[in-house]
Amino acid sequence: MGKRLFGVVSVMSIALLLSGCSLFNPGPARDSAGRVTESATISARDLTEGDCFTFNSADGGIVDQVTVMPCTLEHDYISIGQGTLTTAEVASAGSLQNAVSAACAPIFDTFKAAVKATAKPKQQFLVFPESDKADSDQLYSCISTDPDQTATASAPVEPSPSETTPAP
Repeated sequence: MGKRLFGVVSVMSIALLLSGCSLFNPGPARDSAGRVTESATISARDLTEGDCFTFNSADGGIVDQVTVMPCTLEHDYISIGQGTLTTAEVASAGSLQNAVSAACAPIFDTFKAAVKATAKPKQQFLVFPESDKADSDQLYSCISTDPDQTATASAPVEPSPSETTPAP
């Protein structure tokens, strides 16, 4: 009986410990389609494709934390794609910047072609090593400025003149 109880308690403790990661850091609130529904500060590493966000530093120089928000709110950037590069892919491209730029180029071209605003989007990317080892894969996010954000942002609805002018 004692060994069985110890085994059950051990399994439950491990399950609780593993589930605690998502309980203590559940990430931003999202709807069933995965879109952010409430603004939240997250690690830039935790961005997902389609997230609208702003860097938390005034000059954009510190990129480890971002504020994600619903895309209907004013924001600076949108995550348009993600992936992983192996050390072989980076070496083949000649540098990490070349490899990420090549990986993001077709994604950015598709995004740019769909932009309706007259302002042109600007491509950028974020890169995060998968581990501290020199030969680790590189996780990347393709990001862009979001010139269409005003087209999707909630604009106040102005009442028509007939609604505000009393009839004689």
